[in-house]
Amino acid sequence: MQTVIVFFRDAGPDAEVDHLERQIIGQGYICQPATSDAEVLALVESQPIDLVIVACRHWHWQALAEVREAADNYLPIVLISESISDNLLERCATVDIDTVLCRPVNFGLLLFKIRSSLRLSELYRREREQKNRLLDYWQMSDLEQEVAAKLFNSVLKADFLETDAVSVSMSPMALFNGDLVLVAKTPENHLHLLLGDFTGHGLAASIAATPLADIFYGMTRKGFDISEIVVEVNTKLHRMLPANRFLAATLVALYPEDSMLKTITCGLPDHYLVHRVDKSYRAIRSSNIPLGIQAVIEPDVQLHRVGEHESLYLLTDGVFEAENASNELFGAERVLQAILESRDSDFDILQRRLAEHTGGAERKDDNTMVVLRCAVDSVPWAGSQVQAAGHKLAAMTWKQMMEFDIDSLRCTNPVPVIVNTLTELQGLQRHRQAIFLIVTELFANALDHGVLKLDSAEKTTPEGFLRFYELKQQRLQTLSDGKIRLFFSHRPTETGGRLIVKVADSGSGFDWRRHRTDLQHNAGYSGRGIALLEKLCSSVTYHGRGNRVTVAFDWQA
Repeated sequence: MQTVIVFFRDAGPDAEVDHLERQIIGQGYICQPATSDAEVLALVESQPIDLVIVACRHWHWQALAEVREAADNYLPIVLISESISDNLLERCATVDIDTVLCRPVNFGLLLFKIRSSLRLSELYRREREQKNRLLDYWQMSDLEQEVAAKLFNSVLKADFLETDAVSVSMSPMALFNGDLVLVAKTPENHLHLLLGDFTGHGLAASIAATPLADIFYGMTRKGFDISEIVVEVNTKLHRMLPANRFLAATLVALYPEDSMLKTITCGLPDHYLVHRVDKSYRAIRSSNIPLGIQAVIEPDVQLHRVGEHESLYLLTDGVFEAENASNELFGAERVLQAILESRDSDFDILQRRLAEHTGGAERKDDNTMVVLRCAVDSVPWAGSQVQAAGHKLAAMTWKQMMEFDIDSLRCTNPVPVIVNTLTELQGLQRHRQAIFLIVTELFANALDHGVLKLDSAEKTTPEGFLRFYELKQQRLQTLSDGKIRLFFSHRPTETGGRLIVKVADSGSGFDWRRHRTDLQHNAGYSGRGIALLEKLCSSVTYHGRGNRVTVAFDWQA
């Protein structure tokens, strides 16, 4: 493809300029003559232009700046002047003129400047292509991480049994880090726990997490033993995962009536069963290969007699393999020492020692810590009721209100917990996805645009999309005040029930009438919130200056 040069010259005859133009054409370049600012601008806007030569005696500096801005790529500009002065050079720098030559022009020098400018333009073009590819990769990676995180929150945590007997600390390298913790109870009030570490991170590591959680929670609810669960999980993973992917995991069952702990260890590092009073401990070592490698597994089971004052510490290999600046591993000895120094079943000392060891160095792997308090006498999870999937409850009348200040908003996303509470309370698992989308959209709008005053227009490009979330994190950390209030009420209807959700934020509001976008005609990164709410809800009503909204979700039995 030939190089196109716009030759900006005076309309009248000019022997030197005529000669230069013929010489440039003789070098194989295409010259597009222009005799006014408007003509130059029109040429740049209508076709790809590689370089502009300004050879007229009168020009407008602002017009040259507009020409450069109109180009869709880096556009070199060469200026031919009657004379060169400091003032001229300063003005040229202001509008980013690349080269200034003085009349009479040495054509050899002009040709050299043209070629060097074109080389710079080509380098700029390649750099921009590489930058765009990198931004596309970042954007795709970010979207994949969001998908993985939503899978984790909406699927893996949906049936997670919250109990004082289990504490979890996860320090992910990604939104979904490949580590997962599942907790559930059997119909007999036995407690099941799974700590797993998939190879990889992000969406690739989350692919098998959903079927794994389904197997674990479903079989636990039905009363299967962890040995049967391990066999089923291994079979499923072997069919799903490629040869270089597997799951290192430990499954634990606590039988309070027998003061017994059963463990099946499959490739994770040592676990520690610690007596909190006399600080004695037992190390539990892996006795099985990771899951998903072999088609058939006959798990080796370990049984441990436990008491009320004992706790089981389970950790993934990222804790043991954390390195300091000298590439020294944290190691099992430091892990055990920190655990034994803890006054209660927590991770405070261990986390502090780990942070001191790494000194803020970049982590090479995730680290997840779980402690199971062997509460064989108190059984704190016995009163927890896990609603069976598909079980219908009669519509009830109830109300609930929550308020989050800026400190809470900084450190937590309450939406998954809220939605889990709503669906469990009223038995609305069948409508969980719709409720999740409604609450997520309302909460995100209140946080992003209300409290943090972020503009969705920022997300119209990949660069803006990344910048939006950078600003979000920055403002979350620096904002001194702000709050979001959520109110939920429910009442029966003739066909089922009506869930009312009211959200109010401390922001200055917005003109919601100007933010209506048809879902079918929106391919951007933002602007679909109100349309989505109107599609899912029976009614959507904004109040006051737009910082309060009420929606109604009607469900049928």
